[in-house]
Amino acid sequence: MARKALKRAQATAQAEQKRAAQSQRSGEQKAAGGSMGKMAKHYFANRASGTAGQGAKRNQAAVEQATQQVTQTKVRTTKATTIHLAETNQKRRTLLEIRDGHLRVGERELVQDIQLQVVVGDRVAIAGANGSGKSSLVKAIFATAETEAIWLEAADLRLADPLKVVYLDQTYGLIDRRHSVLGNMQATNSALSYQHLRQQLGHFLFFDQAVDKPASVLSGGELARLALAMISIAAIDLLILDEPTNNLDVETVETMIGAINDYRGALWVIAHDLDFLSQIKIDRAFQLKHQTLQPMNALPQATEAYGQELLENT
Repeated sequence: MARKALKRAQATAQAEQKRAAQSQRSGEQKAAGGSMGKMAKHYFANRASGTAGQGAKRNQAAVEQATQQVTQTKVRTTKATTIHLAETNQKRRTLLEIRDGHLRVGERELVQDIQLQVVVGDRVAIAGANGSGKSSLVKAIFATAETEAIWLEAADLRLADPLKVVYLDQTYGLIDRRHSVLGNMQATNSALSYQHLRQQLGHFLFFDQAVDKPASVLSGGELARLALAMISIAAIDLLILDEPTNNLDVETVETMIGAINDYRGALWVIAHDLDFLSQIKIDRAFQLKHQTLQPMNALPQATEAYGQELLENT
């Protein structure tokens, strides 16, 4: 709408300029006519010039106002600004270490002989078929499983203390559905001012009364945007993304890729989206296959070799 108004204002200004120029030429021609007295000539010349000037000012003001409205609209409809992921203590090296681990679901052993170490700066991708245990492994390690039937046994399991982990799963479980949009932001980082939180929510298209909406009524896309907003203000040692591109538009995915590539903390990604994986500088890749966590030779950046290795190991 604002762009259309600007085009109309510009067209009106151009038409008015043309009309005013014709009027001024007509007035000047009348003033130049030999049959007119000196007073009349002066009147017609001044009136033509004054009318053109007033019309130009009016239309210039209209164009400037329409241009300002377009600028304001651009600010309000920006998908998202740069997401800043603030990693915490860089001096602590080892964040997670598992030796001789076994992931169990009920009476069944889902993954055996798990050997895994994650240090600050690692960018790890884990692939595997649906149901192979990718998400269950994360939940068991960090005690976020919805059921006690999933657990991890290990000869040695070490987690850094303290360790700030942010886990963005497919259901956006980090969002408390009992709280409002703004309430979730406040719970994520209570040190930030109300104004800062509102500003950050605006970057993710939560304006005015939308910040007071209960999270329980948000759509899938809105939940994704709120989760990204929460991550953007969290201090993080280890960021875990579980199929993070679900429900996201292309622009937001691109913004997420940029933020992840600027982030220097540890990253653990579970994703089937090879295009996304190939752009986030993964430096270690594993595959869950035949109940074991196997290191891969290829990285997602080498998309053809990585995809071929996944197919060969299926």
